[in-house]
Amino acid sequence: MSRHQRLFLRLALFVLVPALASRSTVEAADRGVTNTSSSPHVKFRAVDLDDVQWTTGFWAKKYALCKSAMTPTVEQSLQDPANAAQLQNFLIAAGLKEGEHKGSHWSDGDCYKWLEALCYIYMDTKDEQIDRKLDRWIDVIGKAQAADGYISMNVQLKPELGRWQSIRHHELYNMGHLMTAASIHHRATGKDSFLKIAKRLGDYLYDTFQPRPPELAHFGFNPSNIMGAVELYRTTGDKRYLELAETYVAMRGSAPASPEETKIRHHLGGTDCTQDRVPLRDETQAVGHCVCATYLYSGATDVCAETGDRKLQAGLERVWNNVTHRRMYITGAVGSFRGGQSARGDWVHEAFGRDYEVPSRIAYCETCSNIGNAMWNWRLLGLTGDAKHADVMELVLYNSGLSPVAVDGKGFFYCNPLKWTGWADDLSKHHTPQRWSVHGCFCCPPQVIRTIAKLRGWVYGVSDDTVWVNLYGGNRLTTELPDGADIRLSQETAYPWDGQVKIELRQVPDRELADLLRVPRWANGASIVVNGEPSPEPVSAGTYARLHRRWSAGDVIELQLPMETRLIEAHPKAANLADKVAVMRGPVVYCAEFPLAEGGKQVWDEGVFLPENTKLTPEFDDKLLGGVVALHTTALTHKGRNQFVKETAPAPSPKPAEWPEQLYRPSRPRELKPPTTGTVKVTLIPYFAWANRGQSLMEVWIPLAR
Repeated sequence: MSRHQRLFLRLALFVLVPALASRSTVEAADRGVTNTSSSPHVKFRAVDLDDVQWTTGFWAKKYALCKSAMTPTVEQSLQDPANAAQLQNFLIAAGLKEGEHKGSHWSDGDCYKWLEALCYIYMDTKDEQIDRKLDRWIDVIGKAQAADGYISMNVQLKPELGRWQSIRHHELYNMGHLMTAASIHHRATGKDSFLKIAKRLGDYLYDTFQPRPPELAHFGFNPSNIMGAVELYRTTGDKRYLELAETYVAMRGSAPASPEETKIRHHLGGTDCTQDRVPLRDETQAVGHCVCATYLYSGATDVCAETGDRKLQAGLERVWNNVTHRRMYITGAVGSFRGGQSARGDWVHEAFGRDYEVPSRIAYCETCSNIGNAMWNWRLLGLTGDAKHADVMELVLYNSGLSPVAVDGKGFFYCNPLKWTGWADDLSKHHTPQRWSVHGCFCCPPQVIRTIAKLRGWVYGVSDDTVWVNLYGGNRLTTELPDGADIRLSQETAYPWDGQVKIELRQVPDRELADLLRVPRWANGASIVVNGEPSPEPVSAGTYARLHRRWSAGDVIELQLPMETRLIEAHPKAANLADKVAVMRGPVVYCAEFPLAEGGKQVWDEGVFLPENTKLTPEFDDKLLGGVVALHTTALTHKGRNQFVKETAPAPSPKPAEWPEQLYRPSRPRELKPPTTGTVKVTLIPYFAWANRGQSLMEVWIPLAR
């Protein structure tokens, strides 16, 4: 039999005989998206992913689109030879196909994220076709793995690169996503086929890194390996994997670059670019590459949940305050620049700016970093129980975490700027006016699909005699409290377009029980009614409202969140946002978009300015951009603005000392006489839905008529 015949036979077996994949099963339990069921230092545990099903409303539609369009688009792209992430690399390494490595160094990790998304969907649908697809690819990944447990296609197919020679090879990024995907696969299916691969890898990594060899102090570039190692520990109970995660955290900042090395170590480690100039336990600010940062912070928070490391948690809290109050975009995005210098003088890229540096047009705001911010806040929420983390998580989900995907689910963004005036030389190659399905860096699409696929796992949490309601959307919950008591409830709501949330308790234990309902920070004046009667418990914005009593099946809780439109202003030190406002309604950030095909350039050129006391009228349009609430208002042209300014007293200058510790706040408009000349009707749309009507001009921060 010739070599070509042998290759054909092996490929046929891979395609046609999925039974060759490992079919051994073990009991699957503790199936949360992050398995905190036994974590000793969390305020609540995640519910199992199959305990929650979307029913109707906003996220039910997005999840359905994820299944029908987003995930198939990503799968097709992973098999496109022009794409940066390539499934075929595994086939080549497994001996099932001839060829050489194609795509980016981090291609493997992006393929694992797609498999992870399939696992979340399978857990909900029990689709046998998905199960067979997972079996086939897990089988080939197992064949591609080296005998000692190492697995990274770029190095295995290009041996001249050598193992652990450069952090730019992203070996630990690839391996971290494998460990996470394998843990989720075990929870979704009960099978151990992928888990065996991950355990071989985890054992190899433990033997390689646990001795702390100095030559490996800077690995790796993008630390998904910390989250992966913790999740592998949670899945297997093997404490070596938790020790490994602790080692990876401790490695950060252990060997900072010298001043001379700094000039040449942009991609070599030991600098702010990869968050390893300063140990995380001593860090005071968010620095460097934002995906690396949010992944590091997420993994370190996982470690805190297992170990109770107070010094590490204190460092994370300092960094969180710096991000949220000084370096985060109003959309929840992070990442101001494609390149520049950190405050400590290191060259950084795709990175945080300095305090109050949040440019709009050149904003990098990579999709992976935005979602990484939500991932981190999800973990902090479980660790602390503080509603402020759910607020940030939700901010990302409805804005910078959703703007990357087209309303038809078939295109994606890498960068998410807050203003678009056309491509220019100071923008990166990843700034694009339209979404795409094949790209030179493909990490973002699988990041989007796995997030939407698993989002139902973030909605609730449980602790002793308590159900935590973190997010709102039409769904059903069927779960257990830590002591085994059964809980069933349902949510009905048109949120985020409407502030009415109805929760019906379907099954409750025969004893007192607390329901904690998150009241968003923006929801001043929220109210709660229980069985038609106003609740006596306090309802304060930015907290969880605690409803503690003996419940009965059929009891109904109604939460009313005020949905007034808000004009938001930025801290005076954010100089580029002076005399501008952003518009929000509920958790949704809006933008002014002007499609070129609809005469948008003429409107843009004539000017769009908002009076500070502008009136915005919401209207739900089920035919607009998949069904959204649009905001209608009267703006001013350049001519109208000039006339309005002549007739209006100057606005008082803001004083930084009068600002609380936050980057954004609702503006305080004066009562002004309405403009009468130079007006133009403008419709604002949710920021997440921009760039779906052809090329357009867009801005989130709209100039005031001042």
